[in-house]
Amino acid sequence: MYKVELYIDGQRADLFQNENIEINLSVQNIKDISKVFGDFTQSFTIPASVQNNKIFKHYYNVDISGSFNASVRVDAFIEVNHNLFRAGVLELESVQVKQGQPYAYSVGFFSNVTSLKDKFGEDQLTDLDLSAYDHTYNDTNIEAGLDGYVSGTSDSIIYPLISPVANWIYDSTSSDSGANNIWYHNGHPEHGVFYYDLKPAIKLQKILDAIESKYSVTFNSDFFDSADFGKLFMWCHRRAGYMLKDQPNGFTPQKINFTAQTGSSWDLTNDNYTIDVAQETDIRYTYSITSTSDYKIQLFVNGQRVSSASHSGNVSSITKYSTREVGDVIDFRFAPPDNWDASAISISSVSFNVEYFFDGSWNDIDTISRTASQSITSTVEVSNQMPEQKVSDFIGSLVRAFNLVIVPTGNAQYDIEPLDDWYAEGTTREITEYVDTEEVNINKPQLYRRINFSYNETEAILGEQYRLQNDIGYGDLRADFTFDGEEFNVEVGFDNMLFERLDDLDNGLSEINVGKTITRELEPYIGNPYIFYASGTITVSSDDERYGYIDMGNGENAKSSFWFASNVNATTAANVTKTLNFGTEVDPYLLQGFSQGLYNTYWKDYITDLYDTQRRVFMYKAQLPLGIMLALKVNDKLTINERNYIINQLKLNLTTGEAQMELLNDV
Repeated sequence: MYKVELYIDGQRADLFQNENIEINLSVQNIKDISKVFGDFTQSFTIPASVQNNKIFKHYYNVDISGSFNASVRVDAFIEVNHNLFRAGVLELESVQVKQGQPYAYSVGFFSNVTSLKDKFGEDQLTDLDLSAYDHTYNDTNIEAGLDGYVSGTSDSIIYPLISPVANWIYDSTSSDSGANNIWYHNGHPEHGVFYYDLKPAIKLQKILDAIESKYSVTFNSDFFDSADFGKLFMWCHRRAGYMLKDQPNGFTPQKINFTAQTGSSWDLTNDNYTIDVAQETDIRYTYSITSTSDYKIQLFVNGQRVSSASHSGNVSSITKYSTREVGDVIDFRFAPPDNWDASAISISSVSFNVEYFFDGSWNDIDTISRTASQSITSTVEVSNQMPEQKVSDFIGSLVRAFNLVIVPTGNAQYDIEPLDDWYAEGTTREITEYVDTEEVNINKPQLYRRINFSYNETEAILGEQYRLQNDIGYGDLRADFTFDGEEFNVEVGFDNMLFERLDDLDNGLSEINVGKTITRELEPYIGNPYIFYASGTITVSSDDERYGYIDMGNGENAKSSFWFASNVNATTAANVTKTLNFGTEVDPYLLQGFSQGLYNTYWKDYITDLYDTQRRVFMYKAQLPLGIMLALKVNDKLTINERNYIINQLKLNLTTGEAQMELLNDV
C-alpha cells in the first residue's frame, strides 16, 4: 500500500482512510481521435473534515458569504509516498450531506491541459496585446508589406494580395480600365490594387507569443519554432468589406487642438468651454478653415455629438447655431467624411468665433484658432483587426489540424509537438514481471468507416464553387475504410482559402496569385479565420505581367513582386514539402498536385496503424511498483512478453499500484 496525499491550493487535504484514488491516464484515445485529452482525469471523494471544510470554506452552507468559488478550478497536486505524482487542477463537484451534516466532497482532479483552457476562458484573439505590431496606415507601409515586411513590426506584418470586396481580374488590353482590373496601365489610377483593398496579416508565431505573455504560460515546441511554421500567417479580417474604408466605426472624431485665443473663457488645455450663464442659452459659432481634404466639423456636448457639417477644401464664415443648458461642456472636433478611404486628411489656419445669446444680444465667448496643420492619420491596431475567434478555439484548431499533443511539464510549462514526434520521445519500459499475463482480453478496435477531415464550409466564391462541383471542400479529405461503422469528423475552425492564379484575358495565364473573400453573389464575406503560408515572394518575368498599386495620394506604382500567399510552403513546386490541405490538391498557382498535406504529414501514420489488420486492443491488469508509477508517461511503450504496446488508456490506483491497462499492440 502506498501513502497518497492531496494538496489543494497549497493546503494538505484529508482523505478517507480506505478511499482508493484512481487516475485515468490518456492523451489520444482511438474512441475519439479528434481530441487531445489531458494527461490525467479522475473524480473521487474526500471527507468533510474540519480541514477540508476550511479549504472549501464550508461550501455546503449557503448562508456564509465569501464562500468557496466552485466555478473556478484551483491548483492541486498529488504525492505518493512523499514523491510528486502529478500536478494539476481540482474542481469541487458536489457536497454529500447526511442527517443535516456535511459528509463528503466530490472532487475532480484534472491535467494542467484543462487548466490551460480555464486560463483562456471566453477571451478572443482581439483581447491579446498585439500593439508591438501596430503601424501607421499609409502608402509606405502598405506597399512595403506587399513584398516584404512593414517596418517596425519585427518582420511579422505583411499585406497579401487578398481582396475583401473587389472581384479582381487581370486584363492587359490597354483599353480595359475597369476598376477590378489590377493590371498596371501607366496613367490609369482608376484601376489596379487600391491601398484600401488590402488588409494586413500577422505571423502565427506572434499570436502564440502574445498568448504566452497574456496568460503567463510557456509553450515548449520545436514545431512552433520550426521554419515552416514561421511561414504561417493569419489574415487580419475582422469585418466584411474593407478594413477602414466605409466602416462606420473606423475612426473616432479628433478634438481640434486650438493654440491661441482672444478672450479667456476657452480652456485651451482641454480644448473645451463650459456654458456659464444664468439660464438656458443659444450659442453660435462661425469658423473658417484651410484644407485640401474632405472632412467634417462637429460640435460635441458633454462628450456626445450634437451636430455635424461636411466640407470639401477651404471654408469661410460658416455659422452654426445650438441651444445649450447651463453647465454644458462643448468642444469642436473634425472627422473623416462618410466615404473616407482612410487616407490622411488635414486642416490648418483654423479659426472659430464662439458667442452666446444673453439679454437680447450676442456676446463673445472667445475667438480660438490654430495656424499649424492638424491631421488624421490612421493607425492599424492589429488586435482590433483580428478575426472573431476564441483563444481556446485558435489553439484547438491548430491541435486538430497538425495532430498536436499538449502535455504539461511544470509550472505553466507545456510541451506541444505533433503526435508522431511525441511518441518518438517516449521510453520503452519492460513491465512483464508486474503484469498478469495469465488472463488477458483481446478486442478488435472500435473504428470508423469514414473519417472526415475538414475546414469550415466556406462561402467564399472559389471555395464554394469547388465544393459544389466536387461534393467536398477544397483541402478537405474523406478517409474511407472497408468495414461497417460510423462516421467521424475532425473539424478545424479555419477557412481554407482557394487562391486564384489570374487569367490574363488578353494574353493567357498571368503570373499574379490572389485570394478573394467575396461570395458567388460578389458580396463581401467573413467566414472563419484564414491562415496561409507566405513562403516567399514571386517576381513576375516581364513588364507586361506587372500589377498596379495605387498609393494613399492616388499615385500609381508598377509592382513586379508580391508575397506568394498560398496553401503550400514554397514558391516552386520542387521545394514544396508541406501544404495546409488535408488531402492531395492541385495548387492553382504552381499547377501541380501535392500529396504532402496535413493528413499524410501529421495523421497518416497514426490512422494507418489504427486500421492495420494486425491491430488489437489488449486489456491487461498489472501491479506496478512505485518507481514505474512515478516515471510512467503516456507516450511510453510498454513491453510485455517481448511485445511492445502503446497506451490507449490506463487506470491507475495510486493507493495499491493496481493498474487496468488498455493497450494497443505496436504495429
